[in-house]
Amino acid sequence: MAKLSDILKERGYVYQHSSERLEEITDGAKRTLYLGLDPSADSLQVGQLMGFLVLRRFLEDGHKVILVVGGGTGMIGDPGGKTAERVLLDAETVARNAEAIATQASTLFAGADFTLLNNADWLSQLNMIEFLREVGKHFTVNVLLQRDFIKDRVKDPEHGISYTEFSYALLQAYDYLHLHREYGCDLQIGGSDQWGNIVSGVDFIRRKTGNTVHAFTWPLLTDKAGKKFGKSESGAIWLDPAKTSPFAFYQFWLNAEDESLGEYLLKMTMLSKTEIGAALELHKRDPKERHGQQLLAREATTLVHGAEEAAKAEQVSQVLFGEGTLEGLDADALQMLKAGAPSREIQTGTGIVDALVVARLASSKREARQFLADESVLLNGDPITDPSETLGSDDFYNGLALLKRGKRNICVLILK
Repeated sequence: MAKLSDILKERGYVYQHSSERLEEITDGAKRTLYLGLDPSADSLQVGQLMGFLVLRRFLEDGHKVILVVGGGTGMIGDPGGKTAERVLLDAETVARNAEAIATQASTLFAGADFTLLNNADWLSQLNMIEFLREVGKHFTVNVLLQRDFIKDRVKDPEHGISYTEFSYALLQAYDYLHLHREYGCDLQIGGSDQWGNIVSGVDFIRRKTGNTVHAFTWPLLTDKAGKKFGKSESGAIWLDPAKTSPFAFYQFWLNAEDESLGEYLLKMTMLSKTEIGAALELHKRDPKERHGQQLLAREATTLVHGAEEAAKAEQVSQVLFGEGTLEGLDADALQMLKAGAPSREIQTGTGIVDALVVARLASSKREARQFLADESVLLNGDPITDPSETLGSDDFYNGLALLKRGKRNICVLILK
């Protein structure tokens, strides 16, 4: 069996670690490690999925995992990466978000042996005098001021940084101490943007107890422009199906660029390196078929939404953009189709020219006729060239028909 350190390295999960050699952290005695989850929203985003895949690797290797939802720290808000003061969330919102995040985490780790905690349970018990004496005494302002984002905020006369946000790292460090004392936790992991907060906890525990604990971070995923991974043209990609549907989630991965495909398959799936290599080789032979993207989309959607939703999303995608037919979709998949593509209501007897205009696939009847003449119009996968053709009831399957202009311009026609 491969060593955990080798697996983490080959998947591209290693950014920084507190020991000189990663093997000292991962390959010796089994550890108890934790990952913090920020409840600033009521759902995790797709970029956070990588943290759960890293945790899975530790679980598979026999380590104990703790997930900590930040019901306490969320009342303050992590200032890292922010150029201005966060707007404080009220207690009800934080509690509601924390509960939603906890539910998502439990779903992602269904069947796994892990501990789920909320740091509000212990942070809310701290009083100000105790906090300043027991925690604040062990941190120097000089060291905190060396943080890049704090330096930038201090230099900005318009925004600056409040004492509240300045103290965030102390709360996270106290979390680590609490988990170390109560659960024997000796490793905190997180994205590379959390390195400063995590090592603050490492130093704090050493000062308070004399014990050595560890830190590990992975590199944040970014897009081609170097921006934080997890956004589409329509906004953030959420793990909550009510915020980003399984179909939209599937499409996000299906649209991955070829140059990022290998990295995403390694970092965002549990496929073996051999399986990934074979998939990339197949993809290379005919990139237009997008075999690699289809595999990535299927695997990532299965991880988050389950195999059934992933299969439906794949079927719907084949109908919209491939050679699938409406007849192959069950009732749930048809609903996914309606939600995942532009749609318009229409009556039988409507001419194809008018239908193209109603569907907003042509801006005018004249343009619609030109598209028909150019043989670029498909109705339920069949080419249409005759401008006198009308829509009949037999063109609709369960009240739906699919009208396309070219490959990417699509409208679901809903029978009135």
